[in-house]
Amino acid sequence: MVIIMVHAISEIIIIVLLAILGLFHSKAPVFFIMTAAALVILIAYRSVCEEKEKSIMIAASVFMAVFAILSGSFSGFLVFFFLKDVKVSTRVCIGTLSFIFVQLVIYQNMPIAMCMLLTIFLVFAFLFLGFLYSIMEQTEKRQIKENERVLASNISEMHERRLNKQLLRQKYLDERNARLLERENISRNIHNSVGHSITAAIMTLDAADMLYDIKPEEARKKMQDANDRIRDSLASIRRAVRVLDDDNAELTAGELKSQLDMIITEFGMDTGIEIHQNDREMADDIKLPHDYVVFLTGVLQEALTNGVKHGDASEFMVTLSGDSAHVKLAVSDNGYSDFSDFNCKQKIENGFGLKKMIAYAEKCGGKTKLENQNGFKLMVELPVGFGE
Repeated sequence: MVIIMVHAISEIIIIVLLAILGLFHSKAPVFFIMTAAALVILIAYRSVCEEKEKSIMIAASVFMAVFAILSGSFSGFLVFFFLKDVKVSTRVCIGTLSFIFVQLVIYQNMPIAMCMLLTIFLVFAFLFLGFLYSIMEQTEKRQIKENERVLASNISEMHERRLNKQLLRQKYLDERNARLLERENISRNIHNSVGHSITAAIMTLDAADMLYDIKPEEARKKMQDANDRIRDSLASIRRAVRVLDDDNAELTAGELKSQLDMIITEFGMDTGIEIHQNDREMADDIKLPHDYVVFLTGVLQEALTNGVKHGDASEFMVTLSGDSAHVKLAVSDNGYSDFSDFNCKQKIENGFGLKKMIAYAEKCGGKTKLENQNGFKLMVELPVGFGE
């Protein structure tokens, strides 16, 4: 818009100069000045008009012709240079031919030699104006390119700053997620290793309280067992915090079976509940991620404790199976449970252990299945080779 205004101002200045030069030769100076004023108004209006209107072009052409004729001088015909809607060569032809026609046909008071000489001056004047406007256009193009370069540079800089902000935010979110994941692993390991040990200790103390009056020695032994469990729980807290450093290590299925056997034996001794076991379907030499072993032992502890605590179960069946592609642990009991398809979502949301268990299995690409048919059954399957 600024460049257009500069063009318009320069055109108006040249027309004013032409009007001053023509005023000395014009035979109708009043009409000549009025025509010049009208032409200035049209050019100013054309500069602010966003769309090219044909009526403006026609009106400007008419006033230019009147201006040239009334000027009485060859300089007045330079006004045809500002016919912006036609080519420069066409403007030169219109200006020079109109001058020759007016002088030789209308006025008939100028020698042919003088007319030709002034025509040559007129052509050179047209070329000079064209040269000036060519310089202006080149300057405009350079300015436009410079503006575009600056704009592109500013946009690139803004984009770079925005990208840097996004990278910083993404880095912050990644670090925050890593911290949350670490906290989740610690909380899960503490819950799996400590929560069930403390629960077993409480159950042992309850049994000791019942035996205290009738079998004090056996009650004292159970109290000692509960004390040992609580001490083991404290040690488990320390192990749970350190265990994250060993997440990339691998254990064998045989070592997993040993840990499951120890949990089953201790739980059976604490509660006197019968627990059947079947792990022959999985070879001992299969490699498992360390975190899988920690998770699956926690699943077994969760299932046994919940079966007694919430379902009053008196019998369990533990099945471990798998191969080099997957590992599956299933724990079923004969206890009572109100778990169903209608309230499963609410039960899972309200159960810290179940929710963590399902979330971990899904994160590893595995699945969890819960059934309540003639007792409660929990099944967890994990793909081998995709642990944390």
